[in-house]
Amino acid sequence: MRIVLLKGQSQYGSLRLHIDQLAAAFAAMGHEAIVVDLAAPDGVARLNAALARPVQFFYALNSMGVDLRVGDRSLYEVADALFITLHVDHPVHLWSRLETKMDRRFVVSFLDETHVKLARDSFPPDHFAALSLMPPGANTSIPPAMPDERRLFQRWEDDRDIPLLFTGTYRGMPQRGWRGAERNFVTTLFDDAADLALSRDTVGLEDAIDQVLAARDTSLPPASRTQLIQKSREVYQYVEAYRRHQLLVTLNRAGVPLVVYGKGWEDRPFPAFDWRGEGSFEQTLGLLRRTRLVLNSNNNFVAGGHERVFAAQINGAAVLSDTSRYYDRHYADGRDMLFYRWMALDALPARIEAALADPVGLAAIARAGFHQTATHHTWDVRARHIVDLFAAVNILTR
Repeated sequence: MRIVLLKGQSQYGSLRLHIDQLAAAFAAMGHEAIVVDLAAPDGVARLNAALARPVQFFYALNSMGVDLRVGDRSLYEVADALFITLHVDHPVHLWSRLETKMDRRFVVSFLDETHVKLARDSFPPDHFAALSLMPPGANTSIPPAMPDERRLFQRWEDDRDIPLLFTGTYRGMPQRGWRGAERNFVTTLFDDAADLALSRDTVGLEDAIDQVLAARDTSLPPASRTQLIQKSREVYQYVEAYRRHQLLVTLNRAGVPLVVYGKGWEDRPFPAFDWRGEGSFEQTLGLLRRTRLVLNSNNNFVAGGHERVFAAQINGAAVLSDTSRYYDRHYADGRDMLFYRWMALDALPARIEAALADPVGLAAIARAGFHQTATHHTWDVRARHIVDLFAAVNILTR
């Protein structure tokens, strides 16, 4: 098959790297994978060149390029090809792209099962050709190559000079941005929904909204519920920022020596941490092979998986993450990952101290995590899932 993969700008370059590694996985399966960088000066010319021969499907992240058109028609209708995408953010952040109408050609994956459910509940039955759950794959190296297990673990303790690593943006003090001068039904509902989501470990925001509505003896028709969810972007951002801030405050208060890379840390109020600059996703791959324990905050993906977890594990690091319903199905605490819970955050510093004090045990967890990801979460595995989606949609809708 001929597959065109579209890429553009992304924070830290992570989505661009995902596309490159997925293209390599498609090529390893024997497909012709053509990467078109829409952010490059010659992006349009390269896209036109790729269209000189038939394309079976286009692939993008976060629906990059979903709005490309030829005159008044969708590019994908003109090319008689499917548009397949993975959204790595909550649907509220890219709702307008999901609204794109594409007759039986639009296939969307999400990294969280609650996102799949939200899209299924919020759009007409025939809007998407298919929906699926698919977290990002594990990024390995540049160029991509599966790490050698023996080399990763033969000198594990000696080779890893970073005890505890966190890569990510500091979002600052959380603000309830939906609050205005006037208090009304929607703003107070969002207050209650945020409080409810923060009082549980794995409750999605839309589920919290539904529960608050039920507690108010209110039932909204589907169109009104969808409109309410669309307006909840600031609430989602608040819950995510609040949890990350509380995590960092807790670790800093306990004096946990966290090595940090990412944006937004210049005026950080965390003297216990060692901030080493903004960094990039490419640099992170090298850091992961020097790290014993990677700290993950799952971006409020309560039933999904984050790229940070799989990249860390495939590069031989142990992972400490907040739990999610997805991880609960695939991992066991203390066997192939370590978990913390938002409702017991004060116990986290002691857990980190105990884990780092036992490098032999931590290496065993890292090795078990490597096996899980090497078996179930590589980009090769994801590429097969995407090809299977393509085949299913062709059978069912074309």
